Amino acid sequence: MPIISGVPDAMSDVLALVRMRGELVCANEYSAPWGFSFRKPIAHFHIVERGAAWITVDGAEPLRIETGDLAILPLGAGHVLSSGRTAEAIPIEYAVQHHAERDGSVFRFGGGGDETHVVCGQFSFGGVLAPKLLTVLPPLMHIAAKPGQPLEWLRLTTHFLVEETRRPQPGSAIMATRLLDILFIQALREWGGRHPSNLGWLSGLSDPVVGRALSAIHDTPARAWSVGELANLAGLSRSAFASRFTTVVGKPPLKYLATWRLDLAADHLRAGTLRVNEIAEIVGYGSEAALNRAFKAQFGMTPGAFRRSGKLS
Repeated sequence: MPIISGVPDAMSDVLALVRMRGELVCANEYSAPWGFSFRKPIAHFHIVERGAAWITVDGAEPLRIETGDLAILPLGAGHVLSSGRTAEAIPIEYAVQHHAERDGSVFRFGGGGDETHVVCGQFSFGGVLAPKLLTVLPPLMHIAAKPGQPLEWLRLTTHFLVEETRRPQPGSAIMATRLLDILFIQALREWGGRHPSNLGWLSGLSDPVVGRALSAIHDTPARAWSVGELANLAGLSRSAFASRFTTVVGKPPLKYLATWRLDLAADHLRAGTLRVNEIAEIVGYGSEAALNRAFKAQFGMTPGAFRRSGKLS
């Protein structure tokens, strides 16, 4: 279990089983009028480095994003990014191929009017918990800076992304991927803090009471935990703890424990360094046969078939 200064961190435990892969990062310099549509079902982000833009997710009203704002579309929703609320948009792939002036990873588009600089990127998720994470995220996560109060973490991350994009050096690709990891974790933390009721099962990771029990489960998943023991750690009665845990996380404590064990087993199988019987012992199953039965019930296949399939890598 990750710790900083001895403090358990349940969020890090979960995000360790989610892997973000940067597919593309570029710095764009737009001049009005301009408008581009993004139709490929892949996750995108847009950071307004300078100026302002409008983003319109399919089926939603246009939203203005300004200097210092971050827009993440984790579900791959189709959308339009433009200089005006009703600006004409062309497919981004066509614009890059036929209308862009390119200087390395910097693209310039537009009609010569007011300038807007936007750092854009594509990314994808892997890892055993990625599908579960996506179930609680919205089509658009808009994180806006307050007037006169830029988000320092976003400013710094954007600065380094721009540096690696505008002035690439050996190792820039992996640097950009690591920076995207940081960007997403920071964004998830910021968005969750602003919209705590929208986090679903992730809410338990920051709940001061439930979080202690989750950290204990993550720390020693093989232990034969009882609801009473977890309630003692949380400082609540058994019934009060069970009720709060189920409300916050969406499932009872021991059901969460069983699911977490199997998620860990899947992650070990993906890594491919341990035998199935070794994984069974690590995650708290008494035998390989017991793990096989439980794993098939959750994932629809045996651990061996899961490993061979290469799923969730």
